[in-house]
Amino acid sequence: MRFCYYVGIAILLLVSFSASLGERIDYSGHKVVRARAANVVQLSYLRHLQSSDDTLDFWTDPYRVGKPVDIHVTPGKYEGLARSLSSVGIQHHIKVDDIGKAEKEERQTIELRRELTKNQKAFDFENYHTYEEIVAYMEQLALENPLVSVSSIGTTFENRSLTMATISTGSNPDKQVIVFECAVHAREWAAPSTCIWFINELATKYGIDSEITQLVDGFDWKITPVTNPDGYTYSWTTDRLWRKNRKPSDTCYGVDINRNFDTNFGGLGASDIACIDTYHGPYSFSEEESSAVRDVLIANRPRVKAAISIHTYSQLWMSPYAYTHDLPLEYDEMLRVMSIGVQALQNTYGTQYQYGNHADTIYIASGTTVDHAYSAEGILYAYLLELRDTGEFGFQLPASQIMETAVETWNGIKAMALEIL
Repeated sequence: MRFCYYVGIAILLLVSFSASLGERIDYSGHKVVRARAANVVQLSYLRHLQSSDDTLDFWTDPYRVGKPVDIHVTPGKYEGLARSLSSVGIQHHIKVDDIGKAEKEERQTIELRRELTKNQKAFDFENYHTYEEIVAYMEQLALENPLVSVSSIGTTFENRSLTMATISTGSNPDKQVIVFECAVHAREWAAPSTCIWFINELATKYGIDSEITQLVDGFDWKITPVTNPDGYTYSWTTDRLWRKNRKPSDTCYGVDINRNFDTNFGGLGASDIACIDTYHGPYSFSEEESSAVRDVLIANRPRVKAAISIHTYSQLWMSPYAYTHDLPLEYDEMLRVMSIGVQALQNTYGTQYQYGNHADTIYIASGTTVDHAYSAEGILYAYLLELRDTGEFGFQLPASQIMETAVETWNGIKAMALEIL
């Protein structure tokens, strides 16, 4: 298996080198295989594959018997993976036959919508947007709407500003705060699309919608739609499936920002290998992005009532802890409020969500935003949401689902916020 490890690292280095030359990574023929362990022996085998074969990209982790596991595999590795899974009786099938084809279709849709809306002044919420377009929208909204202000909360390795929108009546410096951190993982494009919808609803429906008026009067809202602008930009220009930021190490690029916080830093569910997608970085808060999120929470302490991290995909609403199966002392209250948000979300279009503590609902992960918000900052309502879907499209959610995803998620957030107001 040591050979597999070095082959994997070599492939990752080659990808990084090709990308540095400005080439778009071609995923033609790459597949997503969905496997499902029927017993603990099969589950252990999937975990063994994940830890020993770095040529396989696990989009979802093997954490529980009976739960689907999505594995991104290159054309040359598919037959071997299929034989390996069959040898131990693991049921599997191809979930996405050609990632490259899906990416081409995604980009064609983006360009078509741009062409259709090029003469419209209004921001197109039904399309995906670059980081520059998202920031331009926020800045324009701030010029037009006195409730909105835009600020930089940090500067990335590639010298991009981490841009946050604040929606506030500005009338009460002691007012409670809700903080959103969105898209720390670059390839999760539905996250920023959803978070800019939050900004739009709060800013444009105040004084019109009674619930939103109540929520803006009751809370200051601080929303960072793209918390990883370097990685997000890279996912547009070079590698659609890039996850981490773009800070280089001696061997590879990038740190997983959602493994770089201090709570149980370097523990289970995070890697100390720089070429792995869950690389936690050299030390906690080594990254500008995680430090910026921390500083926003500290600057608004103790006013922060809720801290929400928006991700994709899997349709989950989760609370601390991520790093251990132990439950927080206030878990019953966390669960109660989660259930209210999930019910409102599900009532919108019937999209089904699971909810509970992170470690049991999805997997164990260390150094996460949600655990830092609760453990270090004392924020009771610290949640992480994984938006649509459950794997049919994965990270390449069609633009046709952007608005439904944003609307249903906002309805869940509204219900949560009204409950804790």
